[in-house]
Amino acid sequence: MIPDIDDGTWYLPHGLHTASLDEIEERFVIAAPFRDRRRIVFDAFRLWHEIITGIVPDARFWVDGGFVTHKPWAAPSDVDVTVMIRPDDLNNLTDDEQQRLAPMFTAAGPPRQQPMSGLVDAFICLRGNVDKTLYWREHWSTVLDQNREKVSGTQKGFVEVRP
Repeated sequence: MIPDIDDGTWYLPHGLHTASLDEIEERFVIAAPFRDRRRIVFDAFRLWHEIITGIVPDARFWVDGGFVTHKPWAAPSDVDVTVMIRPDDLNNLTDDEQQRLAPMFTAAGPPRQQPMSGLVDAFICLRGNVDKTLYWREHWSTVLDQNREKVSGTQKGFVEVRP
């Protein structure tokens, strides 16, 4: 369940909060600023999520970025997500599944390429890889201000979508 955003802040309380896609839509599209832009980003995310779960049904999705905030100064350009996949699930994909999965993640470039016409910024993390899991947990907890500067001493929450 997604907790309320406290008065005076525009981001979730620190921690990993489990939610369904419908809960994310309710909180971060319907009840958030810049609803029209958020609708476009969310619809792309929902379709992208459906494609990924069609290939890797047990994947978990850590969703973050400006999309899971109520920052008042700018609409989100995309949704940031790390897909947590068990190594065996990835290793057991057929060649066809691997070919379909590969372009669904951000390529560093240059130029940087994001799936869904840039509306999803997506990365893979193998479940059980402690260092990478800790990296993504810390990265998604970082609060950035209007100037994209890190707000020291502050951490925010992010959302996990499970199958």
